[in-house]
Amino acid sequence: MTLVGNTYLTLKDKFAQKQNGRIANTIIDLLASTNTVLEDAVVRECNEGSTHKTTVRNGLPDVEFRKFYQGVNCSKGEYTQITDSTGMLEVYSQVDKSLADLEGDLQQFRFNEASAFLESMNNTVQENIFYGSKATNPAGFDGLAVRYNKISNDPKSIGYRVIDGGGTGSDNTSIWFVTWGELHTHLLYPKGSQMGFVHTDKGAQTTTDSNGNMYEVYRDHFKWDVGMTVRDFRSTARIANIDVSNLATDDAADLIKLMILAYHRIRRFSKTGNTVIYCNETINTYLHFQAINKNNVKLSADEVAGKPVISFLGIPVKCVDQIRNDEARVV
Repeated sequence: MTLVGNTYLTLKDKFAQKQNGRIANTIIDLLASTNTVLEDAVVRECNEGSTHKTTVRNGLPDVEFRKFYQGVNCSKGEYTQITDSTGMLEVYSQVDKSLADLEGDLQQFRFNEASAFLESMNNTVQENIFYGSKATNPAGFDGLAVRYNKISNDPKSIGYRVIDGGGTGSDNTSIWFVTWGELHTHLLYPKGSQMGFVHTDKGAQTTTDSNGNMYEVYRDHFKWDVGMTVRDFRSTARIANIDVSNLATDDAADLIKLMILAYHRIRRFSKTGNTVIYCNETINTYLHFQAINKNNVKLSADEVAGKPVISFLGIPVKCVDQIRNDEARVV
């Protein structure tokens, strides 16, 4: 389900096409290197300003065979119209001008000082991709957990792609099978913007310290407008209710069995996208234990670009620190 030679453009790909300059490219390199999801996530421009309207197919149209000189009934598919919005994430970074002027590479020094702010933005976006909720934060965007939040036995429902890992307490986690693509799940940026991410060099500014005394600083403004839509819910799945405290016991969830279920729930619908499995370090560790077992033919541990990579039935498994170990039970 992971495409070889995938031509979908990620945020980093598109940003590289539009932005020029060493600092701008270094910024997006940092974002991609510290945000696992950005390595894979496809991004699209909103079709209505800062919002994106799309249709989700709920059913297929009826078709029938026709005889000569005999017509057929007109039919149509079943759709639901969905509107997703982008959220505005902003931060200012500033350094003392006199200190910065002592450096040989002024721009690089300012960027180094701003890197902590960028990492914080990055962590916030990655967390919201999974847990964002406009109900609790209207300025943000809805993430995956808000959408895949119920379990159902109806194959036509989104809840059919939520698989119960058996945990009943509040120390649960999830494994996500996310299929990225323009027809599947993708990130959003506002129409007409520079991929949603803008860095503005505000230059020298006068500010005050805690005592109200003035001094000169260099100030940078970072703004990231980002959202997400799930166009085809059938190609993404969540294994929820994995009890973290049980993983080292005989009562541990059978992760491989659960992953096989998730794989087959989305397999038919994910062929035109790029599927990646996301889990946190806890789950990744236990999967790694199983991957090095030579008898395990479903999991494999390989090295790609000098990095150890676990694969499940050919799908890469990636570690995302923002996936929690304290999820409430999904029912």
